[in-house]
Amino acid sequence: MNATLLTGSAPTRARFSFEVFPARSGAAALALGHAVQHLSAAGPDFISVTYGANGSNRDASLDLLRYLRDHTDALPLAHLTTVGETREAVRATIHGIMDAGVHDFLALRGDPPRGSTEADPLVSGSLSALELTELIAEARAERPALTSVGRTAVAAYPNGHPMSRSRSEDLDWLVAKQEAGAQFAITQLFFEAEEYLSFVSDARDAGLRIPVLPGLMPVSTSAQLRKVASLAGRPAPVLLERALEEAGGYAPELGVEHTIRLAGELLAGGAPSVHLYTFNRHEQVLAVLRELNLLAPVG
Repeated sequence: MNATLLTGSAPTRARFSFEVFPARSGAAALALGHAVQHLSAAGPDFISVTYGANGSNRDASLDLLRYLRDHTDALPLAHLTTVGETREAVRATIHGIMDAGVHDFLALRGDPPRGSTEADPLVSGSLSALELTELIAEARAERPALTSVGRTAVAAYPNGHPMSRSRSEDLDWLVAKQEAGAQFAITQLFFEAEEYLSFVSDARDAGLRIPVLPGLMPVSTSAQLRKVASLAGRPAPVLLERALEEAGGYAPELGVEHTIRLAGELLAGGAPSVHLYTFNRHEQVLAVLRELNLLAPVG
């Protein structure tokens, strides 16, 4: 991973990373393998792999992490969630991922499994992302030869965590995760540069020193835009929503244009990198990076 992202020092040029998720069918797996090869060839700082709640898709996640480790030049970063799991089960999972040769983690509590709510005792009693960050540090210490290997990322929420009562509370949690061992943060999705820039400014004032990578997704469809709006906790941009609808609900080029503008403003405002949610496709995210001149010249 590019050291400047972890130290917070100014990079010589803007960097980028990607997120993918395990395929859910044979055909999807073939398409994902093709996409991953293109994504890896772009030279990202890392490729993160999502992790299903309460056991769903976890074997597939580990298989994808191994594929990245063995068949690409990309550094794999494993999402890890705790919801519905005991502390010892989570510890065993951390060791299992490290045994597979993957040492970088994104520490998340995770959403309740389908059919459960926050009121479910198995959900409410889950380790927090802060406790998971601490547990990852403990698990590394249990393997002395690996103590200095690997990094831990955590989530940040420019528009507030759904369960948070205030920005101040969000920032307190983020700083606490830094003190527990997190080396960088990746944000939830958002639509406007000021949402990220003001959040980072407030975080610095609160004592945050680690880099904060903005998470962006170039949407292709109206359905994806609605999903992003739900995750962002903000209404979708009216003009983008209208343009997608007028295009029949599918227009990848519109999402690319919006993300190019947003990423450009973020990098100009001091963002150290961009983290791109790929939706397991390479074309749109590479188009964004190409337009921003972030891809190395070919040949």
